[in-house]
Amino acid sequence: MKKIEVISVDRIGLVGEISKVLRRVNGNIITHTANVSTDGTTALSHFIADVDLDESLDNTTLSRRLKKIRNVRQVKISDI
Repeated sequence: MKKIEVISVDRIGLVGEISKVLRRVNGNIITHTANVSTDGTTALSHFIADVDLDESLDNTTLSRRLKKIRNVRQVKISDI
């Protein structure tokens, strides 16, 4: 199981795109939250999820796929 955090400029469809990436790597979202805050001028989305993933999938590959999503600023992945 992994904890995935994605920080991105907030926009419609963002959570759907993150879910699509996780589905493509056969990930199963166990729990998730998505919050929006502002850095003064820009609305930022902070998506956090506990995801059941195949053990053979490395964090670098998943991080690279998530960073390809438009306006993603940061991705953190950790084992839990």
